[in-house]
Amino acid sequence: MLETSLFTLDALAGFGLKMLVFLAGLAALIFVHELGHFLVARKVGVVVEKFSLGFGPKLLGFKSGGTEYLISAIPLGGYVKMKGEDYDDASLKEPGSFAGAPVLSRLAIAFAGPLFNILFAVAIYCVVYMVGVETLGLVTGAIKDKSPAQLVGLQAGDRIVEIGGQEVRFWDDLQKIVHNAPGQALNFKVEREGAPGPLNFTITPVSEEVTTLFGDKKNVGLIGISPLVTHVTFVKKGSAADRAGLLEGDHLLAVDDQPILGWAELKTAAVDKPGQEVTFRVRRNGEELLIPVTPESKVVEDEKGNKVEIGLIGIGMSGEMVLEQYGVLGALWRGLVETGRLTYMIGVSLKSLIVGSISADTIGGPILIFQVYGEYAEQGLSELIRLTALLSINLGLLNLLPIPVLDGGHILFFLIEMAKGRPLSEQSRERAQQVGLFMLISLMIFAFYNDIMRIIN
Repeated sequence: MLETSLFTLDALAGFGLKMLVFLAGLAALIFVHELGHFLVARKVGVVVEKFSLGFGPKLLGFKSGGTEYLISAIPLGGYVKMKGEDYDDASLKEPGSFAGAPVLSRLAIAFAGPLFNILFAVAIYCVVYMVGVETLGLVTGAIKDKSPAQLVGLQAGDRIVEIGGQEVRFWDDLQKIVHNAPGQALNFKVEREGAPGPLNFTITPVSEEVTTLFGDKKNVGLIGISPLVTHVTFVKKGSAADRAGLLEGDHLLAVDDQPILGWAELKTAAVDKPGQEVTFRVRRNGEELLIPVTPESKVVEDEKGNKVEIGLIGIGMSGEMVLEQYGVLGALWRGLVETGRLTYMIGVSLKSLIVGSISADTIGGPILIFQVYGEYAEQGLSELIRLTALLSINLGLLNLLPIPVLDGGHILFFLIEMAKGRPLSEQSRERAQQVGLFMLISLMIFAFYNDIMRIIN
């Protein structure tokens, strides 16, 4: 087989597939965003002269209905060019011009792009939940010492089926109920292997302060349990696990002499032992195997900014998964809920970035998106589609930031115009656009820098 010391045909084919997936996902996000602008502009009577996927020189194109549809050379965005976007006297008086349209119409056009990105995410999740998605079930793993769950006798491997007379199927359901009930006695119905019938426990969650993903403190109810997470669902190509012979579908039982119930035990047994050979005991097709694995050493920063050495294994694990599936209305509602949850999380993360409670090093650009798309492509179509929904929400919210040249900046201009009763002066708009362009270019350069530093490190 033709190959060089750096590249093989398999590696090039893998890179090509990842690039194809990345470009397809990016094109879908851009198309939906610009389609929002396009449809609303046509609806309010504004003439659309060009609809382009990408920037720069034209690659392909055709003209229909007075609009030129283009695919351009630089695939990192797109645009809709409307008639009369300059606020000169001719544009203000010209029929079908953007500048001459009522301010509410222009506001609707600007808002439609981000709105379509959010609606696109809702549509994706609706389809995902109609088809069905694997969701973490309710088999318990590690039980914290002296926790409410341990004190009443809950054990690893127990399956929770009811809380307070309400049937529960997913780990997220349990978390919501427990988190919202500190100090309240809850009745748990549990199935245990070997028991003659369901067992009943009364557990009172204790109130504890936890730190959220965004560094905020909040009090929630906790009972001291974690899910049983032992199924190997992903093995990264070329990783320590891959070289050792671990396979997707393996059931991880122990590492050396330590039983594995989830990530916490795996961290102690293997991740905290970089460069040291450890023995994974796994069950595969009903047979137990002993597989030596040597975690790869890597130096990272901990939460306090200190350099620490960890061991990389290269696996993904999950607990027992349950199919979450709904009819059309149920899937639509679930899609709305999931989109709302992610919109809130992304909004809070953007706020945290602005105020500095999340490091700016987390900002990523096209290279990071390409890498993430490639990783998710290896995990299956369902994960890839859900990632596209997440990025669509992210694109929509980013475009609503009040930065000139973004949709949010235009919306801000239109709101000022509504308050003043007249458009901003041409000089004010030009200065604001220059500032906005400088901010956007600076952000893109910073994102590329972060991407490159991640690769180097």
